[in-house]
Amino acid sequence: MKELLKGDLRHVKDAFIKVYPLSFKTAVNHWGITILTLIAIAFSFYLDEAVWSIIAGIKNTAVDTIFAFGRWYGGGQPTLYLFLGLYILGLIFKKYKMRETGLLIGEAYIFSGLITLIFKSAIGRWRPYTHQGDLAFGGWSFTNNDQFSYYSGHAAVAFALSTILAAQTDNNYLKAFYYIIAGITCLSRIYHNQHWFSDVLTGALVSFLIAKVLIMIHHEPVSEY
Repeated sequence: MKELLKGDLRHVKDAFIKVYPLSFKTAVNHWGITILTLIAIAFSFYLDEAVWSIIAGIKNTAVDTIFAFGRWYGGGQPTLYLFLGLYILGLIFKKYKMRETGLLIGEAYIFSGLITLIFKSAIGRWRPYTHQGDLAFGGWSFTNNDQFSYYSGHAAVAFALSTILAAQTDNNYLKAFYYIIAGITCLSRIYHNQHWFSDVLTGALVSFLIAKVLIMIHHEPVSEY
């Protein structure tokens, strides 16, 4: 077990070194998709006010419950529980796929979280509830949560987790279910007046890419892992 832990720590270090350059390389290699994605993100800024008014205007008990679940799913707790549970059980019972899934979940959470924090701090976009407008950016901000709108951490966490879970199953219904939950998380951030549409779209796309690259890294032949 000790050797497995050491090997996994080495793998996390290796993944940290590779994930961002490989994500950039993947985006460049698939330049057509990347251009379309960037256009979609740019266009989403023009839809921010309209989407916000539609989603925020839906008020009933059932929707409250669904979006409360979405907020919880993207809040980090499910990710932490799944990471610890799957990794520890996989380690104890020597179940490689279970351990790998747990490790992937942990890596996706950390590495998508780091890039999310950088964007939030560097851009300083005001959240919807501040009523500063959808194109209000204050620049560098390290401590003011009111300026942490772009992009959504909940959307990033939800799509990082769902992308990993979907990749670990061959059941298409389960795959769809995982992505639907992540989508609910995105809508919940607009519903709860925390983010704009462009915030959640960007968070979802960035974390989807990072999670896919991490899966690719895990599939590389590494003799010590």
